[in-house]
Amino acid sequence: MRRFDVAWVVLWAALSSAWCLTAAHDLSAAFDEWNNLRWGVTSWRTGSNYDFMRAGTMPLSSDVQYLPIHIWEWWRGEPFDPVRDFHTILPYARAMNLIFWWLLLGYGTAVARTFGGPWAGRFAVVFLATEPNFLGHNCFALTDISVTAMILMFAYHYYHGRDAGRIRRWLIPGVIYGLAMAAKASALTFIPLLMLAFEVPRWWAAGAFSPPPGVGRVRHFWRASSAFRWDLFKILAVGTVVIWAYCGCDWKPQPSFVKLADNMPEDNRWTPAVRWLAHNLKIFPNAGEAFAYQIKHNIRGHGSNLFGTGHVRGVWYYFPVALSIKLTLPVLLLLAALLLFRPRSVFSPLGLAALLFLIFSLNCRVQIGVRLVFPLVALLILTLATGLARATAEWSPRARAVLLGVVVAWCAYPALQVWPDGLRYSNELWGGPENTYKYLGDSNYDWGQGLKDLDRWTADQGLPEAVVWYYGMDPVIRRDSDRRLLALHNGKVCDIQSPADTWKYVRGKVVAVGFTMLYGCPPITPTMPYAVEFFHGQQPVGRTRSFLVYDFRNVPDPP
Repeated sequence: MRRFDVAWVVLWAALSSAWCLTAAHDLSAAFDEWNNLRWGVTSWRTGSNYDFMRAGTMPLSSDVQYLPIHIWEWWRGEPFDPVRDFHTILPYARAMNLIFWWLLLGYGTAVARTFGGPWAGRFAVVFLATEPNFLGHNCFALTDISVTAMILMFAYHYYHGRDAGRIRRWLIPGVIYGLAMAAKASALTFIPLLMLAFEVPRWWAAGAFSPPPGVGRVRHFWRASSAFRWDLFKILAVGTVVIWAYCGCDWKPQPSFVKLADNMPEDNRWTPAVRWLAHNLKIFPNAGEAFAYQIKHNIRGHGSNLFGTGHVRGVWYYFPVALSIKLTLPVLLLLAALLLFRPRSVFSPLGLAALLFLIFSLNCRVQIGVRLVFPLVALLILTLATGLARATAEWSPRARAVLLGVVVAWCAYPALQVWPDGLRYSNELWGGPENTYKYLGDSNYDWGQGLKDLDRWTADQGLPEAVVWYYGMDPVIRRDSDRRLLALHNGKVCDIQSPADTWKYVRGKVVAVGFTMLYGCPPITPTMPYAVEFFHGQQPVGRTRSFLVYDFRNVPDPP
């Protein structure tokens, strides 16, 4: 890369990092950060990934994010308390996530240059560094940016090593594959699809799909793809060794297996053998346990929300529709323009990979945010950057420089508009960030990150601290749960049999209700629909980025 191109990447890495660091200061904990922090510091202290494995969460991201916290603990000679010190250590963990962000930008640029030359790299880093959803999630110490970065790293090294020696052809890609799975379990599927997308054009050029006379198609293709299958096997083998070694094992029996064995009837002839196996098979927890959890989770499905309608197991079209809402207008319009006027410019291995990822998303039943398909978003952006470079290949350098300036201005606007809360972004076709809650919830809009904004707003309005019903787990609320947390969805805490029953829990209080609870979350308990119906019948006194605020202090009791 030329000095200008290196400086260009460094510039956008610095600008986007500044966006994230300043925004993170204004955001409370996202829903998953509480668990990841507790598990992360515990994992460094004990060397055990038990908490991560049983929840299907891979540990690489947290290991990187909480390494400085562990060093800090060692230096001060006293462990941090996850509740008391949560907001002391969380900013440092969030800052460490920038390591993955820089990898994403660097490898994204390198992959784009591979398929479209220097100008593709220049366009790509602008698109990536200004993507509001990427920026919004990069503010948190979580896993979605890290797995996207690792997949782009794999794409670069796999593509450039396909015709090299064994180290570059399958050993390095295998190690990266294992680390990508250690970042997030979804890499297990994404990377083989990426490999397939990179090989199909080469097979086509080599005539693998056109057998000679007298040779069957299947037999001919089987022979033509033998080298790929062998390399795939070796990459999978290396990746498996890496992920299992990285996640480690506590060498304990599986509690659920032990419970199942102990409850078997005494007259069953298999009972002694199963009990012996359950008590002596001390290989848990391990990476396989996490993968099994995620596979079962996807088969079982997860409640989702689309256009204000809750779905118990999700719908097949969730991600295509959600992406049409969450992607920026520059990305959507450029995609439409290239497909209409220069379709060949997007016909590339990157475009095929993005298409395969999109098709795969139709089968994903865990629909809690576009963050789960960030690798698809990244590949789409790189496809567009490559396509734009190809479509303007005949332009003069000056004309391309002007186009680059236009791209910078157009792409920077959404990122600046939505700062500091990129999670809330939706494009202007859907009404912009203030209206996203009408269509999407959860990590697409309100993920518990708005407490600081809420407390600032109530103070500015001269209101007391609001009690909160929201989709979050910030210790600021949890440690003061008797006073501030309003768990209206919890039937063990709140006896709500009708909407009117909600009144006794809000009487005399200023209540803040998260948008996800009111609009973006399928009913998770029998009491929740009644509470939601009650608030839909009330008039809020104001709203913040993530909450509607109600004042019930001077409201007479209903008849």
